[in-house]
Amino acid sequence: MKRIIYSFIILLMIGFQSCEDVVEGLNNDPNNFNDAPLNLVLNHANLNVVAIAEAHPARIATMFTDQFGGNDRQYGTLNIYSTLQTDYDEVWEDLFQRGITQAQIAKQKAQEIGNDQSEGQAQILEAYFFGEAALLFGDIPFSQVNDPEIFDPEFEGQVSVLNSVVTMLQEGATLAGSSSADNNVFNTSSSWAQIANALRARYLLALGDNAGALSAAQAANFTSKANDWEIVHTTTNFAENLFYQFQVEQRQDYLKVLGSIDYSYMSKLLNDTTSEYKGNSKTDEGGRYAYYVSSDGEDLNTEPGGFAGIDTNFPVVSFEEIQLIIAETSVGTDNNAALTALNAVRASHATMFTTGQYDPYVIADFQVGGELYDGTSEDSSLMMEIMLEKYCSVIGLPTYSDVRRTDNMVGVPVKGTGTTVIPQRYLYPQTESASNENFPGLVDQYTPTAVNQ
Repeated sequence: MKRIIYSFIILLMIGFQSCEDVVEGLNNDPNNFNDAPLNLVLNHANLNVVAIAEAHPARIATMFTDQFGGNDRQYGTLNIYSTLQTDYDEVWEDLFQRGITQAQIAKQKAQEIGNDQSEGQAQILEAYFFGEAALLFGDIPFSQVNDPEIFDPEFEGQVSVLNSVVTMLQEGATLAGSSSADNNVFNTSSSWAQIANALRARYLLALGDNAGALSAAQAANFTSKANDWEIVHTTTNFAENLFYQFQVEQRQDYLKVLGSIDYSYMSKLLNDTTSEYKGNSKTDEGGRYAYYVSSDGEDLNTEPGGFAGIDTNFPVVSFEEIQLIIAETSVGTDNNAALTALNAVRASHATMFTTGQYDPYVIADFQVGGELYDGTSEDSSLMMEIMLEKYCSVIGLPTYSDVRRTDNMVGVPVKGTGTTVIPQRYLYPQTESASNENFPGLVDQYTPTAVNQ
């Protein structure tokens, strides 16, 4: 009997196995991927840079720094700093879930197959997302992010995170080497190592390490706008410039040059009919003003070739930013080098904005009797011109960092009531405060982050 029963059980097992073979995969959804190859995951991480550098986070930065103005509905209130935690839910998700997580997955996949170049590229992207998150929010989760044994990652100090980001970028540059950073997302003549050094310069500057920032900016070797790490845009649907998409296709009148309070400060600096105009006998900003501003004087220029033109590329890191980091960090130690870098940017403008004028400056322009002398010193006069130039050349997140870092040296108007400063940070999102047991608590938007205290 035992033998019969045993044989019956064996037959049942064979039968079940046969049935399993018949229905195996029946409930698998071919459209619900469980995995993806390295190149697709890495491309996703590349593409998500767009969501940080050119989308909602960047638009908020332009309003807080008054490069542009919020004019209608949600953006009318953001323009005067009336903001909620929920305004930053998507920003946080783009940084962590769609950015850092994808970059980490790509890095792991590259490590598993011994692909050093892809590993380095993924690490540079991971560092970018962590770096921008730290600059915007202050203390953030870092070393415990995506640890499978930790559900609620602890927040780590902003300074510590940024120092780790700088190290990550250095390691990523070594791994990626001279591999081209040009791909279907970015247009550039730069290598990934150059991009890593350019980002190192940005974060070292935020940390107050001027010597390190200068060294990194020089190592980046951005010699022309061909080095720009710029997001590629075309007239193809969904591939358009994101400022164009927002203004023309999504939220007309939300973001303008004429905001809910006044014309933006940047537009006034470039408009020769205003008292704020930064032009002089060697500088005519008419061409650059027309690049940013539409013919009605109120909107962003969405015409072909304009800043928000349908197929105008957008730089994540630009020649102007890197040269002006060199200029800023050279002031006081080598003013001739600072002037050379500033004039390199002006020469580039002369090529790009052909209806303007950007004659080279000389040191005498910043000394007693010079047109740009501020009545204090050569150093402070030169520094002010450099920072004004950077404010009008670099749109979005880097300028938001600069204005906070320099205690608003360039004089951005404060548009909110009951405050003497612009917002010093983005609020922690509702999604994080509601889900992470290690959430450290809300911090007021006017409280400076650690690097700016």
